[in-house]
Amino acid sequence: MFKKLLVVFCLLMLCLQAYAAVYLVEPLDQKLSPGQELSFGKISRGETLKVVVKKKSDLGQDWSQISVDPEFLPPSWKAESIETDKTLIALVTLSEDAAVSIQRLKFLAVNNLQPELNESFFATVSVHESLLSASIEDLGQDAVLGQPALFNLVLNNDSIAEHSLKAESSLPGYWFESREIKLLPNETRAVALSVQPLTYGEKSFSFNVFSLHNDTSFDFPAKLNTKPTLLGMYQAPITGLPIFSPTMLPYYLINGILSIFS
Repeated sequence: MFKKLLVVFCLLMLCLQAYAAVYLVEPLDQKLSPGQELSFGKISRGETLKVVVKKKSDLGQDWSQISVDPEFLPPSWKAESIETDKTLIALVTLSEDAAVSIQRLKFLAVNNLQPELNESFFATVSVHESLLSASIEDLGQDAVLGQPALFNLVLNNDSIAEHSLKAESSLPGYWFESREIKLLPNETRAVALSVQPLTYGEKSFSFNVFSLHNDTSFDFPAKLNTKPTLLGMYQAPITGLPIFSPTMLPYYLINGILSIFS
């Protein structure tokens, strides 16, 4: 009789056993069950997966850390943990030569004060070579000397991770200044690339947009047909090379300076 009561008591204890739920914030927003399996989505080589959970569990206890089980981490991938006021963050950085594959990761929510409440969950990510696309709508433009010409760059990031890129050109630095661009997860964004034409006539050049995380790169051959204006010709010596004969250079520079105040 005692043994039967003991078995029933143990079964009741198992049924009533409490667990501390993990509240996931990024890249999905949901309450997790112990050992739950998730699919985070697509990510590309060299990017960093950001997994954010709330510090508070439903039992009112604070999680001490969110980490990645190293046994589930592919070679050359890196993981680190960060703590903020209200959240815990696990950062998983893929290698630049990560294999195109489906990877299963195990995350550990740790309670240092009550280790019996520790929980884990699993997530899969689909690894791709690149999830970026880029286009420029009008690569051949007419411009006016001294006035900026705008090229509309459209970027799309189809990844669950942020991605940083850089836009450069074959033009001199005083015509076009390179710039860095950060795309949020699953973001499509239009960016105006401003070119300042400082000589008139037709000029062929190219834009190069490349990833700061992997070897993804986009090249766009472009052309400007710049028409001269009197003011533009006077302003040109302030930022570019003269287009008059050397004997007229002093007058040319004076006119350029005066044009600033006109």
